[in-house]
Amino acid sequence: MHILYDYQIFSLQKRGGISRYFVELASRLPVYSQPIETTVLAPLYINEYLGCSSVHKIGRKIPSFPGRHRILPVINRIASRAILKGQCPDILHETYYSATSLSVTVPRILSVYDMIHERFPSQFKGPDLYITELKAKAIARADHLIVISNNTRDDLIEYLRVSSGKITVIPLASSLEKPDMNKDVEICQRPYLLYVGLRGGVKNFQMLLAAFSHSTMLRSDFDLICVGGGDFTSEELSAFAALSVGKQVKHLSADDTLLASLYSHAALFVYPSLYEGFGLPLLEAMRCGCPIACSNTSSMPEIAGDAAMFFDPSDEEEMRVVIESIVQSKEMVRLLRIRGYEREKFFSWDICASQTVELYCDILGQRA
Repeated sequence: MHILYDYQIFSLQKRGGISRYFVELASRLPVYSQPIETTVLAPLYINEYLGCSSVHKIGRKIPSFPGRHRILPVINRIASRAILKGQCPDILHETYYSATSLSVTVPRILSVYDMIHERFPSQFKGPDLYITELKAKAIARADHLIVISNNTRDDLIEYLRVSSGKITVIPLASSLEKPDMNKDVEICQRPYLLYVGLRGGVKNFQMLLAAFSHSTMLRSDFDLICVGGGDFTSEELSAFAALSVGKQVKHLSADDTLLASLYSHAALFVYPSLYEGFGLPLLEAMRCGCPIACSNTSSMPEIAGDAAMFFDPSDEEEMRVVIESIVQSKEMVRLLRIRGYEREKFFSWDICASQTVELYCDILGQRA
């Protein structure tokens, strides 16, 4: 069995959960079952994970550059058509959404990650405005869909009226290595709450900032460490100053090693998002022994289970009370940490690979 993964996500993301997912799959399937061959067809790509992996790939890594989102898809589509003539895949697995696809006669699988653009259209602008249309076209031409949570499946059925028989739920896993618990994070001098990811729109960071700044106890005893999402903007810095938390809110850029250490030493990981198709940072926190407070919406209760305390992400006071109650209770911290270790065991890349192989075999069996 030969599985071909297309170029799309690898020419869009330098790093990111979606590209990591496909690198994990493409690297594990040949080991999982020797008759399975995987190829990533990405003539020009910018992805760090793919570049550092041993995955069989056709293409070369290039530096990222402005305008790549417009230029690379065109180049890769043209080049892939020529290269595809020398390939004999049994399945084409599309990695993201496009209006047109490679011309093949084999089954097409598409992974769908969330329905955030359909649920919150006002949050997007520029090229993101077209993702809803591109996604609908990609879904329509796919023979089968993989979704990463039951919540995403339900949203897909609700918003695009996709038949449930066309959808298979296969959850993701964490790729972080467990940290050295005895190694301190030297750059963090005070106890801290940890926030990971982008800070705009549905990520709801502003509500977390309000809850933090309006708590005398949190502001006095903790820093708020933000990882990823780019440096703070001038508007953000002004907002911190206006709330008198300019010295307590800090930004860090972190590789996987530092991120794992930050999780492991945090007093609490807070995930205030309004919507997540999966919520990979939840698994990262669990894996690293970090207690969790997160929103009670979308996929987050499904993923976190009993390993988190939940709040209404639109209720600042409830968010604040939940955060305060955890960090003031050593027993609650201990319990959430233990539950997180146990919960995370239900999510692994081996399970993801096994379920994906099973689906591939089922799809080919239906075509036979």
